[in-house]
Amino acid sequence: YLPVGPELPQAAQLLDISGEKMKLLLDFPTVGEPHYAQGIPADLVRDRTLKIYKLEDNDHAQATKTEKDAKVVREGKTVHVYMTAIRS
Repeated sequence: YLPVGPELPQAAQLLDISGEKMKLLLDFPTVGEPHYAQGIPADLVRDRTLKIYKLEDNDHAQATKTEKDAKVVREGKTVHVYMTAIRS
């Protein structure tokens, strides 16, 4: 799979381990809706993909860039959580 954005496509595999050698029965993606997918040549996106997105490039008005920006805002029955997450 190509690194195509913040949600890297993951694969799910169904394996049969009942015999002497395991056998791959099914290999399929688990992220996204494959029914609405469009196919294009990989070389159109390969050189434009990012593994790490620069935090300073995020200009979204509601972006939470530091732990100091983290907060919980309650508006009646609606709760907005502004948080950061670190992936290892």
